[in-house]
Amino acid sequence: MINLLSIFVGGGIGSLLRHLVCLRIGSHWAVFVVNILGALFIGAAYEFFADKSGLRPELRSFVMTGLLGGFTTFSTYMLDFGTLLGGQRAGEGFLYLFGSLAVGAAFLFAGMKLARFCL
Repeated sequence: MINLLSIFVGGGIGSLLRHLVCLRIGSHWAVFVVNILGALFIGAAYEFFADKSGLRPELRSFVMTGLLGGFTTFSTYMLDFGTLLGGQRAGEGFLYLFGSLAVGAAFLFAGMKLARFCL
C-alpha cells in the first residue's frame, strides 16, 4: 500500500511541475523540454537506483514511476504532433516528433553517464 501511495504522491508532484514548466514556456515546445529533461532525469535515476540496492523500493517508485511518470508527457507529445500535422505544420511536426526522440535518447545516456560519474 505504501508503494501505491508513493507513486500517487510522486505523480501529483510531477504533474504539477510539468504544468509549471508548460505555463512558463507557453507553447507546445514546453512538452519537448519536459520530455528531454524527463529523459535526463530518468537515466540518472535508473543508474542511481541500480547502484543503491539497499534503498527502499518505495523511494524508487516515488521517483521513477510517480514523479518522473507524472512529469513526462508522451501522450501530450503525440497530441501536439497530431495538432501540428492537422494545422498544416508538417515540417515543424516531424522536427518535433523526431527531435524529441533523438535528443531524448541522447539525454537519457547523458543522465546515465552523469550518474555513473557522480557515484
